[in-house]
Amino acid sequence: MARSQALTLFSVNILYLCHRIPFPPDKGDKIRSFHQIQFLSRSHRLHVGCLIDAKEDRVHVSALEPYCASLDAAWRGPWGARFRAFRALLGIESLSVAAFRSRELRRKIEHRLRSEPIDVAIVLSSVMAQYVPEGAEFPTVVDYVDVDSEKWKVYSEMNPWPLSWLYRLEAGRLRRYERELASRYDESVFVAQKEAEVFRSAAEGARARAIPNGVDLDYFRRPDEARAPAETQDLVFVGMMDYFPNIDAVCSFADGIFPLILERIPSARFRIVGRNPAPRVRELARQRNVEVVGSVPDVRPYLAQAAVSIAPFRVARGLQNKILEAMSMQVPVVGTRVAFQGIAAEPEDGIRIEDTPEAFAGAVCEFLGDPGLRLDAGRRGRRFVERHHRWQAHGEALESLLTEVVGRRAPCAPTAGGHR
Repeated sequence: MARSQALTLFSVNILYLCHRIPFPPDKGDKIRSFHQIQFLSRSHRLHVGCLIDAKEDRVHVSALEPYCASLDAAWRGPWGARFRAFRALLGIESLSVAAFRSRELRRKIEHRLRSEPIDVAIVLSSVMAQYVPEGAEFPTVVDYVDVDSEKWKVYSEMNPWPLSWLYRLEAGRLRRYERELASRYDESVFVAQKEAEVFRSAAEGARARAIPNGVDLDYFRRPDEARAPAETQDLVFVGMMDYFPNIDAVCSFADGIFPLILERIPSARFRIVGRNPAPRVRELARQRNVEVVGSVPDVRPYLAQAAVSIAPFRVARGLQNKILEAMSMQVPVVGTRVAFQGIAAEPEDGIRIEDTPEAFAGAVCEFLGDPGLRLDAGRRGRRFVERHHRWQAHGEALESLLTEVVGRRAPCAPTAGGHR
């Protein structure tokens, strides 16, 4: 039997490490990791190790267990993470790697590796590679999602001292760590082709490829009865509102673009939907026609009632799930070029890409003033994600990669029980 068929035909044992418990799948990294686990669990035995950094997520362990042959989780408190990062500041280690170190999780994973024969490992986020023992015999795939060292570099350019100094320091340390991982492990995976190209340029000889995110097409489907009224003038932004790129995006939009829209369409309303709005975001509620909604149990009603979803990012890495979700809900999206860098959509797919305040405001106003244009753009957007962003395709690409890396290492195919 050919090795390329083995992983498809036989169940294998997969060690899956992720830096946050991947349930509920309600934000970027958790969405990606949950759908990977969900797909792979259909045919393989997954031994999942993860950290929990939100008290409300502790109750979700039982919801994840049906997908796992075993599940090892450990609490990561905010003060302990900050202390470990501060201590790393005095040395040469990446602050991010130190912040995600857990003795409890390490002990659990070491015990798991002694009791379970692992055929291949998937590490989601570079900071979790520290839990793979040195000299491990099984092949390992590191899913970086984004090139985090580049993110810290951009942050250093957008913040004043001393944050600029701190972020620049972390960019350099994390870049060295990423290069080390690239030389040690079998494959590097990213959410977008541009991220993979950036990584290859910094880590000579690295094996790197892109496996884009999907979108849950059944969940993010606009019911006919939920169609936004033709007269709606609502703009919506959905995201975690304590995350710097999101904070910067909504603040720059509210200050520099939304006033231009209000000059032409005084009834326009800007709604900011998402958990933990930072003080800068909460302050925006003082501005005319800006509503800071905050945390909601379900973002879909806010998308369904919006005329336009906006993505006015000035800094972003990888792929924006919020754009795919809006397109899946048949909501036209206006965003910057950096917002769409991981999505191959064009204007004919129902979106607009604009980088100047005037052009961005003009595109939004065009949609606000023409319900028929919005309807057509929404349908085009839905067709785009149906063609290019299905989680089934993502899972198949990931499984194919696992087949490949196991085939490179293994002298023979995995047995039906997963042990070689």
